[in-house]
Parts: sequence; C-alpha cells; structure tokens
Amino acid sequence: MITQYLTVTDLELLASQVVKVLAIVVLVTAAVINVVKAMRGHSRKYQIGRVAISIGLLVVSFMILQWVFIEGSLLNSDQYVIGTTIGMCHVFVRGQGVEFEYQVEGQTYRNCNTPHPIPIVDVNADGGKYYVRYAADYPGFGRIDFEKPVP
Repeated sequence: MITQYLTVTDLELLASQVVKVLAIVVLVTAAVINVVKAMRGHSRKYQIGRVAISIGLLVVSFMILQWVFIEGSLLNSDQYVIGTTIGMCHVFVRGQGVEFEYQVEGQTYRNCNTPHPIPIVDVNADGGKYYVRYAADYPGFGRIDFEKPVP
C-alpha cells in the first residue's frame, strides 16, 4: 500500500487538499444555485442580492483554489533544505506550533507548523535542526518535518 511510504506531512497535505476541493465544489454549487434563483426572481433588488452572493462565493472559491495550488505544489515537491526552530508560535485553528526559519536561494523564510502527531514536548523548539520541504514555485510556504531531524 502506497500510504505507508508517505510521511505525516504528506497525509496531512493530501487530506487538506480533499477538504479544500470539497469546499470549492460546495461554494461553486451554491453560487450557481444563487444565479438560478436570481434569474427566477421577480424584483430587481432580489436579483442583485443573489448575484452579489454568487460573486462573494466565487471570490472565496478562488481564494481557496490558490491554497490548492500552493499545497499541491508542496505535496508533489521533493526539495528539502535545513531549517532551524526559533520558538513556539500559534497555528490558526490547530493550536500551539513551532516557528522555524529556512533559506532558499539566499532568501530567508519563516513559518509555523504543528508537530502533530509528535508531542510538542518532544520537539527541540529552540535551535533544533530539521528538514523543511518546499516547492520551487512557492518557497515561502515550506513545511518542517519533525520526523526528519538533521543528524
């Protein structure tokens, strides 16, 4: 089975891709429904309101689609650099994480990831060296792999 060869980061990226694609499908479907309702509406105010809702839903869909491209590029990348942990940080919705920095082609980037499923107490959060996977198209969105410390 192929999943046994994937790292946790791969599985997390793959799961988030599925969730984002499903969210886009729901948002685009809702936008289409609102356009259909707008065409059937009798008042101009109702039609404008439904079209405005549709436009808003499509804008959100395009914002999510951008993250699909970024994380898809990262999922398909096999480029790694060495990153250094800086300290603790907060990851939106996921809780406490570890802030780290890394360099790609002379440019320094900072990011914050959770060490899930590794307990945060088992991670060297101040000066630890770990491999960071990045995509050439989006080098600022690298993910540190706490299962791959630098020897």
